[in-house]
Formats: sequence, structure tokens, C-alpha cells
Amino acid sequence: MNKHRITLSTAIAIALLAVVTASIIVFFATVELCKKDLVDPRQYGSLFFKLNAIHNIVDTYYVGEYDEQELFESMFAGYIDGLGDKWSGYYTEEQTNQIMDINSNTYVGIGVTFTQNEQGQYEITGLNPKGPAFQAGISVRDIIHKVNDTPASQLETTDDVVAAVKGEEGSTVRITVLRGTQELEYTLIRTKLFIECIETRMLDNGIGYVIITDFPRNADVEFIEKVNDLVDQGAKGLVFDVRFNNGGYVSVMANMLDLLLPRGDIITLSDSMGNTDRYRSDANCIELPMAVLTNEYSISAAEFFAAALQEYGVAKVVGDKTGGKGYAQSLFVLGDGSSINISIQRYFTPNGNSLAGVGITPDIEISLSDEDFINFYYLTDEQDTQLQAAIEYVTSQIK
Repeated sequence: MNKHRITLSTAIAIALLAVVTASIIVFFATVELCKKDLVDPRQYGSLFFKLNAIHNIVDTYYVGEYDEQELFESMFAGYIDGLGDKWSGYYTEEQTNQIMDINSNTYVGIGVTFTQNEQGQYEITGLNPKGPAFQAGISVRDIIHKVNDTPASQLETTDDVVAAVKGEEGSTVRITVLRGTQELEYTLIRTKLFIECIETRMLDNGIGYVIITDFPRNADVEFIEKVNDLVDQGAKGLVFDVRFNNGGYVSVMANMLDLLLPRGDIITLSDSMGNTDRYRSDANCIELPMAVLTNEYSISAAEFFAAALQEYGVAKVVGDKTGGKGYAQSLFVLGDGSSINISIQRYFTPNGNSLAGVGITPDIEISLSDEDFINFYYLTDEQDTQLQAAIEYVTSQIK
């Protein structure tokens, strides 16, 4: 009865900034703020006049207190929000530094990932089993109700939640969550956490089990080494698990798939000017029965990892439909240390399909019960019905 989720170090739990890092699949770029004219003042003069008028009215008549820098930060954020793309965003210098830390596979936080659900609540979608939130008993699907004494309803954006929760290593934060009708309060110590993104082991029936929690830099090297080790141990089949995987670098994902796919396209990316980037695999590949586990929180590179294996017919997708993210983002760091993360490319599966708003429909659709979903990180192999379905399929294909 191996409690495989207790020891799993998962990169989906990259503090509360996973919403940001999940979408960064291409590269980082640096531009200097105001290095060149972004707009023609003659063309946009009315906009500058309007902004100046608003500023003067606020400065003259507003009776409350305000921070002028925060006003401008909100203005920059609003400009990017106006794109209507949930994967794009503006980040302050401090938030940008945190993103950089996360992409270096370390971060300081409480070890949770969250998203804003349809009700506008901040719902926890992932936990780092080595993080203080998991250790204290916070669960997937808990709703962030308060941060210290501030109600979550007063935190208008995910960035506001990040700002409320973040802090120095060793400092404390009180998180109140709603679990059904229960209101639970936890005092957590912010901790430096390390992201281990590939975990493997051999199951009793000779099937190699590979858990991929993220696609950060150098994960492909770790993946290739560990998968080849399973094959050397005599694995008769492979199960890849990308549930709760928020994505990462497309080049890393492509290098992983090169080990598993025959010669051909892996993924194609197209930008606003019609330029395309194409990743391809060579003819050398592992030829074993395979399955890939997915759920609604498998997005971005995780989806395309599963899609490529599915379209080549080398693996069956097992579990729930994926999130449906079809854009690649780049983080542009501005001269003052702030940044914008915007969608710069559309990406397509080997068969030329976009997954934007569509996702992947599993070959074998099976969902965890609500209780098992909430207790996902505590499940044993035997209790994980999705894993058992994948094992059953792969076993049936072993000659």
C-alpha cells in the first residue's frame, strides 16, 4: 500500500504564482522600458489628455488616501487585462523576481496553487506535499476565504492574493479556508521549497510509473535518465502522469517526447506574423505499451505531451478532459524590473490541431470521486482509480 502522493514533490505547487509560471512555455525576453516610442503622441494625444484630466480630478477632489505608484501599476495591469486573455498579465518588479525564482526551481511560499473559479472564489488546485499548507492539512478544492484578517472578497485579482500571501522566508501568514460549510484557519510559516519535477518507480506488475509535475529547465535531462533507467530495470510498459501539471518550456517537453515518439512533428508554434517554429522527433524511440494520465488541471505543455502520444497512437490518454490552453507566452522584463507576460504564439499538435478552449478528450474517460479528488495527494496506488485504469490498459497491451 504505497502512499505515492505523500512523497511526491510536485511543481504544480509553486506557491501562489503558478498561475503565472504555468503559462510561460517559450522563453524570457528583456526590453528596456521606454527605449523607443511605443505610440505616436499625435495619434494618441486624446488618450494622454484624458489620462491627465483624470489624474487632475483625482488629485484635486478625491478625499481618500492613495499611493500614486499603485495607481500607475494598476493602469499598466489594466492595459494587459484589456487583451481579454487570461494567460497574459502585468507583474511588478517584486512579482517578476518571484517568477524568476520559481523558474529556477526554487521559491519561498506556502506550497499551494490556486485559480479563480466561476464563482470568483480563489480555489486551491494543487499542493506541494513538502510545503507548509499540505503539512497543516489544507486540501485541494479548499477556498481561500481570508489572508490574515483580509477577506478574499476584498482581493480583486489573483495578483492581490499573491501580494497578500507572499513574504520573507520564516515569516508567518494566517490562511482561512472554506471546506464546504467549515471555516478553517491555519497559521503557516513561509518556507523555501525546491521543485522536483520527475518522480519514477517500478510498479509490482513490471510497469514503470513516471510522474511529471512540471516542464522546467533541465527536466528533460532528468526525464530521459529516469525513464531509461526504468527500461534498464525491465519495464514492460510505461504510465506517464501529468495530472495537475501546469506546463512549462516547450523545448523541454519536446526533448522528452523525442525519447518516446517515432520520426515526425511534435509541436508547431505560429506567431502573429505567420512565422512558425517546429519541433520534431527522430526515429529512435522506446517502443513499449504506454498510457498518459490527465485531468482538468493538465494544461499547456502537459496537454501537448499527452496529445502527441495520443495522435501517434503510441499511448492512450486516461482520466479527465484537459484544460484547453492553446497559446504560448513570453515574459518581457521591462527596464524598471516589472514585466508583462503575453501570448505570442499559437501552438498545434502533430496533426495540426489547436487545443485552445478544447483540450484533450481521453481515450479512457474516468474521474475520481469528489472525495478522492480532494484527498488526491493522500491516495495509495490502489485507491487511485485513474491510475488503476491506466495500469489495466497497459497490462492488456503487454505481449
